[in-house]
Amino acid sequence: MSLWGIEACRGTSVRAMIRKAMIVMPLLALPLTACAGNADKPDTAASSTSAAPSATASSSAAARPTAQAPAGQEELRQAVVAYSDAFLDAKPTVAYDLFSARCKDRITLSEFTGMLTAAKQMYGKAIPLKTFDAEVSGDLARVTYTYDVPALNQTKEPWVREDGKWKQDDC
Repeated sequence: MSLWGIEACRGTSVRAMIRKAMIVMPLLALPLTACAGNADKPDTAASSTSAAPSATASSSAAARPTAQAPAGQEELRQAVVAYSDAFLDAKPTVAYDLFSARCKDRITLSEFTGMLTAAKQMYGKAIPLKTFDAEVSGDLARVTYTYDVPALNQTKEPWVREDGKWKQDDC
């Protein structure tokens, strides 16, 4: 089992795992100082999640549909890719701008920054989406998207259109 407990959290969103890690990590810091030689080495699960240098540059291209997306879904897809890239690259203000007003009321930018920092430590950098599917109903959507790293996959993630722009609403 990895330090982050990914195996125990299957079915839990990455953000939920990162929130839990932010609570648990300070408590684990003292016992881990005795193992500092191993603390800096990622376990096999974490090392397999690191993206190749070309993955960041190609993430936008990889997430583009090969067929024409239904009306309105291309904007949603672009928002999902932008949020994913900002989240995994630890660009908190960019990702936070793609957060819904409801989520911003629940999570401060400071808390969110900590979540993104933890995600960057876990996964390294943005990676391209492998698949994308969206169920859109008016200004609401449920988005399922996958990566080559199964722990990052999102199933029916809620998104909402606010002021004409899609915002991530999973908080």
